[in-house]
Amino acid sequence: MKIVNLENTWKVAHLFFLLLIGMSVFYAVERVCYMDSAYMFFRMVNTEKIIAEGGRWVNLLPQIIPWLMLKIGCSLPALILAFSIMHIGVLYLVFLLIGNWLNQKEIGLIFLLILILSVNETFFDVVTETKFSLAFASLFLAFILSKKRKHILIGFVILIGGFFSHPIFTIYFGFIVLFTFLFGIRNNIIKYALMGVLIAALKSLFLGVTLYENELLSAGVFDPWNLFANSFIHGYFAGLLSTQFVVIIGLVSLLLLNFILLRKWSYLSLYIISVFLLYFVLAVVYSKGDSHMMIQKTLFVFHFALLLPYFYQIQWSEFKLKKVFYLGIIIGYSMAVTAIIKTSEKYTQRVVILEQFMQHLPKSSDKFIMNENQINHEVIMGTWALPHETIIISKIKCHKILSIKNFRERNDTLFLSKYPNAFRPAFGYPIENKDLNAAYFKMKEFEPNIWLDSTYFLGPR
Repeated sequence: MKIVNLENTWKVAHLFFLLLIGMSVFYAVERVCYMDSAYMFFRMVNTEKIIAEGGRWVNLLPQIIPWLMLKIGCSLPALILAFSIMHIGVLYLVFLLIGNWLNQKEIGLIFLLILILSVNETFFDVVTETKFSLAFASLFLAFILSKKRKHILIGFVILIGGFFSHPIFTIYFGFIVLFTFLFGIRNNIIKYALMGVLIAALKSLFLGVTLYENELLSAGVFDPWNLFANSFIHGYFAGLLSTQFVVIIGLVSLLLLNFILLRKWSYLSLYIISVFLLYFVLAVVYSKGDSHMMIQKTLFVFHFALLLPYFYQIQWSEFKLKKVFYLGIIIGYSMAVTAIIKTSEKYTQRVVILEQFMQHLPKSSDKFIMNENQINHEVIMGTWALPHETIIISKIKCHKILSIKNFRERNDTLFLSKYPNAFRPAFGYPIENKDLNAAYFKMKEFEPNIWLDSTYFLGPR
């Protein structure tokens, strides 16, 4: 068991991150041509601008290299590849900063574990800012526990990144402040707690509160106990017990055992109470379980809270069972990557089905509309970004430009009569041909949108 130590586990973590980068190359099309990622990628390429929405400015970072490549005229497949790689590359950079610059390798190990273990689909949700929120939370915690915590400017920059990544960072920040105060680094944490509150207040004052934040604030105001009792999360968590979530359970059990062995009863009590309160809040806020995106951010923050004391305990010289901890981390990485590979099948199948479907569409048009009841939603999964997904896939797979809009809203009827020849995006006004990027998405200017009759069915019946 001598090989099971911090340095060797850190090397293994490097290998797994490099494996993720390799998988981001292999599954680049599956990752980029799916829902939010396709929508964001299309907007970046079509407008030739870096895109940030809802005050989540950190999302600019992984777009810089693809945007520069776009400016020098690189092909669409090359842009897809860069877009996919850089969304892993930025996270890898945070991982390196945590371990090598701040010398907090244990935090880096758990950051990677939470990142890939929580939800299999998270690997295919390229542009979700919840990953960057987790990354900046881990970076801030590593900074607080490092010798560099006296450098206020560094802490300020990290907090700016966190609060401008995703609103869920507020929960991460609150837990970090709470546990850091409980575990003894009080002088510095009070200073950064006040700084964080000030940044959050100024952000809300000058940039306003997003719809997501309004929903967070309003959720649970009316009958929170009933929402908690009937929350979707209870059943979802129960279903995870037989999956890779068992690794989290094992690490938490190890943590509790260590509290008991060290007779730290006050820490044990505070930990249990804090985790329950967080679970209560998450169960109320995400009681409906709207999408796996909601589940993703829920599991990220909940797993972070569950494993948070490790970041402090691991610093103690009397920490017991370290080798078991490192071995559990390695097992968790292996299970997570295996789960991602298994999950990839449905995303690969989805791209193949979309490609085959477009190959059989009439050649007389390049803009199509179809009803929701003509789509197999179990296979195609999310359909709101279908116009963006199909225009990208058709360009790289079918060597022609096609788009399919799923008809589902009253606005579709209004826009169809007003803009009969325009490309119809998922949101907002149709985009006329003159406003499409001629180098990548040029469509037939005077060709109207046509309806696909009921003989066309997207996905196996």
